[in-house]
Amino acid sequence: MRTCPTPRANRRRRPGLHLEQLEARELPAITIQIDYSYDTSGFFTNNPAARAVMQQVATQLGNTLSANLAAISPSGSNTWSETFYNPATGAQVSVANPTVGANTITVYVGARPISGTEAGGGGPGGYSLSGSSAWISTVQTRGHSGFSTWGGSIAFDSTENWFFGTTTAGLNSSQVDFMSAATHELGHVLGIGTSAQWTGLSQNGYFVGSSAEGVYGGPVPLSTDGAHWADGILINGQRTVMDPILPRGTRVAWSPLDAAGLRDLGWNTTTSTAQTSPAPSPPPPAAVTTTTTDPAQAVAFTGGTNGALLIYRMSGGTLVATGQQFTPFPGYRGELRVVSGDFNGDGVTDYAVSTGAGPQATIAILSGADGHYIVPPTALFPGYAGGLYLAAADIDGNGRDQLVVAAGINAPPYVAIYQVSGSALQIQYAFFAFNAPDWQGGIRIAAGDLNGDGYADVVVTTASQVAAVATYSGAALARGSAALLTPIAFPVPGLAVGLNVAIGDLNGDGHNDLVLSLERGGSAIAAVWSGAVLSANPTVPVSQLPMAALILALPANGGGGRLAMSDLNGDGRDELIVTDGGPQGRLARAFTYDQLLAGGAGAAYLVPLGSTPTVNGLYVG
Repeated sequence: MRTCPTPRANRRRRPGLHLEQLEARELPAITIQIDYSYDTSGFFTNNPAARAVMQQVATQLGNTLSANLAAISPSGSNTWSETFYNPATGAQVSVANPTVGANTITVYVGARPISGTEAGGGGPGGYSLSGSSAWISTVQTRGHSGFSTWGGSIAFDSTENWFFGTTTAGLNSSQVDFMSAATHELGHVLGIGTSAQWTGLSQNGYFVGSSAEGVYGGPVPLSTDGAHWADGILINGQRTVMDPILPRGTRVAWSPLDAAGLRDLGWNTTTSTAQTSPAPSPPPPAAVTTTTTDPAQAVAFTGGTNGALLIYRMSGGTLVATGQQFTPFPGYRGELRVVSGDFNGDGVTDYAVSTGAGPQATIAILSGADGHYIVPPTALFPGYAGGLYLAAADIDGNGRDQLVVAAGINAPPYVAIYQVSGSALQIQYAFFAFNAPDWQGGIRIAAGDLNGDGYADVVVTTASQVAAVATYSGAALARGSAALLTPIAFPVPGLAVGLNVAIGDLNGDGHNDLVLSLERGGSAIAAVWSGAVLSANPTVPVSQLPMAALILALPANGGGGRLAMSDLNGDGRDELIVTDGGPQGRLARAFTYDQLLAGGAGAAYLVPLGSTPTVNGLYVG
């Protein structure tokens, strides 16, 4: 089953009224079908004027758009559910197996009291689904290369002093124009400020889509939240609808700049005279100049406020910076998570990077040979903004690493396995870890061949509340099923924190070893189990097997330890790298197997990011 959780709405302030959006997803157009089934307060159903304006806005805006969107028609084993926030309550709801017509999106609308200065919130919705790969692709993309989705939801403040006129006659300075507000929120549903495409074209506080630049005359300044044009922008003397502030007593029409923004997201629009040349791809990262075949592998550190990926190599027994760094998502300065792997089979270590919690969950893969995008920035789980966690290994034995992706917090324990195909990610298999689809506490993942059968296994740990470990057979995953390799284990019973995990051959015996560390809230310990021992005892939970080593890897500050393994010195044995997961964590250490057996003695401390602050601790991969 495929699942794409629905993110929580952000909101915007009021007089001058600030408007708001839900966090990202993917969307279509032509017919914007308004659904009032969640209007339990009667905001629309008891107010024909509100309903008439809402429908007028949807029709007018939909008529300016065109995109060849496939219908979503469930049947047989091809099933799905829409997920979105109930506009009447703010709670997440789902609708099972709806049919969405071709070139149609559905927008659920309603109202409730919204505190503060927000007048409303809107954005695209999420989904869960199960079925064939063609069905999955249909729901995900609807056959459209730009921003696309089934629809979304909008909530309006039921306590606001709204003006529901179709003309401005009677609109006074104490009222908020409902037509302007509804147009604004539909703009968010269509991807403005809420989509990965928007994020990819936002750089250093400016929007650099070619159509928008053509209208504005250059990069377009953005608001501080990055989800709107900067307040006060005028196009031929006209305000923009996607301004963060709507003055009371004012009607704002859809502007050429608003239309150009949608064009840059992949919509065809008819309301602007700007050029319609395609938006450029985000600038590529800085090129890597090293294509060495040295068996010693590089390692990447992320987490700084500069949005950069820094490459380190072992020299003289110490990790040192190579001077190479990448910016995988230009303009993005949030949390980055990374994993290394050979995704294109060229024998060179590549780097898969994902965004952390906050924006639409997005992934890119960078070539270790020359720094180009093997996979350009790609939104996964449309609408989900809880951040992603990554692992990489050759699960199916084809000589190339697959990318394993897990959703972070506020989502089911969904694990998806992708193969790089061309410049895209092609899903191979997905499952719910722990057979617990209702678990929302987050998971962590690692991949490696624990039992020596030639297929990389996948280890999943809980990230909070309870410390649990589940190991899934790579051979079974390669055949399209999820089967436990060893029983689910609880290594630290009674401790209400999660676990981080890594897999690698520390002692060079041909068996990948398992390392666990506590997540934030616990100490940065490293507990090591021999892969040979695990293989010899497949029916015994890891918690009941002897550890090969147990050390305190970093000072006990409650930040937990983040883990990676890589053969840093080319001796055929992996080293363990541990980083500080605390909110301001900056320390790292790399351990050989002998140093682990010696309690960590001789392993130097490192501050990979130097003086650059971290967003949410230090990541390594």
